[in-house]
Amino acid sequence: MISVGFLVWQFRDVNLKKFTLELDKVNLWWILIAFLFMFLYWLFEGVVLHHCVKPIHKEQRFLSSFRITMIGQFFNTITPMQAGGQPAQLYALVKKGVDIGSASSVLLFKFIIYQAMIVINFLLVLIFGFHYLMTGAVPQVKYLVVIGFLVHFLVIVGLILVGKSRGFTTSLVHIVLKPLGWFLKKERVLKMQESIDEKINTFHQETSRIGKDWKLIFSSCFYTTLQLWVYFAIPYFIMLSMGITTMSLYMVITFHAFIMMFATVVPTPGGSGGAEYTFTLLFGPLLSSVQLLAALILWRIVTYYSCILFGAVAMMIREKVPDAKKKNSKYTP
Repeated sequence: MISVGFLVWQFRDVNLKKFTLELDKVNLWWILIAFLFMFLYWLFEGVVLHHCVKPIHKEQRFLSSFRITMIGQFFNTITPMQAGGQPAQLYALVKKGVDIGSASSVLLFKFIIYQAMIVINFLLVLIFGFHYLMTGAVPQVKYLVVIGFLVHFLVIVGLILVGKSRGFTTSLVHIVLKPLGWFLKKERVLKMQESIDEKINTFHQETSRIGKDWKLIFSSCFYTTLQLWVYFAIPYFIMLSMGITTMSLYMVITFHAFIMMFATVVPTPGGSGGAEYTFTLLFGPLLSSVQLLAALILWRIVTYYSCILFGAVAMMIREKVPDAKKKNSKYTP
């Protein structure tokens, strides 16, 4: 609804007949390549998740890791600031028999790597592409860059604090549990705290192990970087499908990297509204209104609605529930 409202307001003067003709001209082969790159984006994330989970759950299969990746993609797209993906993946891993403390540390590690690679790769893109962002003399861009960097930096700092400081994590959880004392008996709340403290201990043990695994850190950074760059390139193929050849690949990568940096911090499901706004802000000066509307809709179908569709399919796939004996599966150094 947010996206439709933005499109109706932003493109209220667009001739629908011209828009329909523009869509009729789209080369579907280029759209297929765009979808292929979106699949690679999911695949590389699945590889990172699998490499992280395999040491603590020997029975883990890659197809299962890929399914859990797609579940995360689904909940990322329907929750503000992609907040739902990690809890959904945690739930899926625990159902597979992974210890909740170990699974939490793995997902925290993966999320820190992802956030860090967004910032680092965006900086790399800016080194050679900042002048592209200034194309069209859009003054809002510099402020949006600062906002995006600041939010991602604060997120990384917060996640590192949770991962490194056992005292900080324990205090934070106890603060969250305090309101339960208003409704539950004191003995029950204390029992919950003891159980959670035990899981926090497991969580930090696993976090410490992962932090010393340089091979895992390097491979996760490598595959996450590949994941981001194939994602950055997707709008280029959408432009080619519409016969637009005036934009270089690096220009489109720069624009899309910025859109991703900003849209992921917009507090709406899937960055709705913010994603469309930054897309029109950057590509608007280079395209006609009809072309911009067509490109925007195709881009959201490939990069956003595909996650909802295939993520929903992944959730409907049932996996074998492990035996009770396997439910406390842990990594033994």
